[in-house]
Amino acid sequence: MSETFTGGCQCGAVRYTFSGPVPPAYACHCGECKKQSASAFSMSIPFAFQDLTVTGTPTHFETIAHSGKRKYNYFCGDCGTRLWHSGTNPPTAITLKVGTLDHAMDIAPVGHLWISKKQAGITLDPASDQHQTQPDDVFAWRNNLGQ
Repeated sequence: MSETFTGGCQCGAVRYTFSGPVPPAYACHCGECKKQSASAFSMSIPFAFQDLTVTGTPTHFETIAHSGKRKYNYFCGDCGTRLWHSGTNPPTAITLKVGTLDHAMDIAPVGHLWISKKQAGITLDPASDQHQTQPDDVFAWRNNLGQ
C-alpha cells in the first residue's frame, strides 16, 4: 500500500494529491528559479501530471527556458504560488515544486543544476550529483535521479 501525499498553494484554492513514493528531488540554482521561488534556489521533483489529482484551477504563463524551449509555469491565480512547470500545455511531464507539498521536511535534493549560479553561503552535499549548468538531456537526468 502506498502513502498518499497532499499539497497546494498558500491560499488553498488549488490542491493536489498523489500516491507515493515521492520521486527524488533536485535543486536548480539558475537565475530564473531563484526569481520564481524568491529564494536561493528552487527544489522540484519530476512527475507525470496524470498521477496528480488536482482540485481548483491553476492558471499559467509561458516563458522560454535557457534551452530555448517553451516552458509553461502553472500557479494559483488567487495567491500566485508556483505549483509546477511543464514543457507542454496541457501539462504532461511536470516538475512539481517541493515547497508546495504539505509535508516536505524530509525531502532533500539528490542533484543540483546551475551550481555556477549558486547563491553565496549555500553549501551542497558533496555526495549529490552536481552540474555547473545542466546536462544535455535534463529530462533523462531528472528521471534517473537517485538510481
